[in-house]
Formats: sequence, C-alpha cells, structure tokens
Amino acid sequence: MHLRLPNSPQRLVPPYSSTEIAMAIGVSLDTFYRTRQIRHERDGLPAPISERGPLKWERTGFDAWLTRNHPMRPKTLANDTFAPPPAESDEEHRERLRTAYGHHGA
Repeated sequence: MHLRLPNSPQRLVPPYSSTEIAMAIGVSLDTFYRTRQIRHERDGLPAPISERGPLKWERTGFDAWLTRNHPMRPKTLANDTFAPPPAESDEEHRERLRTAYGHHGA
C-alpha cells in the first residue's frame, strides 16, 4: 500500500495564470482584465486564489466552470436531444402541435 502525503510533489499542480484563463475563454489578456468583474458577477467565474501579484486560479474549480460556461460551447435545448426542422407550412405546424398535445380531433 502506498501512502502519499497531501502536499507531495506528485499532487501539486501549478494554478492557472491570467494568460491561461484568457486563452481558455478565447479573449485577449487585456479584454480579460477589463471584463473580469463582469464575468465574476454575470457568468460565475471563480475568484482568483491570489489577489496580490499575478492573479492565479485553482485548476479544478476553473476547469469545472469552463466545462459548464465556455463561451464557444453550443447552447443546449431543454429536454430535447435535437431540434426538429422548421415546419414547411402553417398546416404542418398545426399538425405537429395536434400530435404533440394529443388533440387529434380538433
């Protein structure tokens, strides 16, 4: 059985820098610094782990946030695996509604 100390060299990974964060979300470093507060408030961007010196972000927290909130990630539809093609006519749209809501005689 191998025991590892919590702070052993195999477990320590350096935090993300501001440059790495800016590249990950696809903006310039200047834009990232200008919009950082808005991203914290609006998008829930994790707070840096250091406010003195160069800003740094904890890796696992940022990776989890990025998985959920990446700006290039396509928006998902609620409860649908795919979007149906648009109806060709009003009658086709009405038929889809009748089928979906069970009003076959209406």
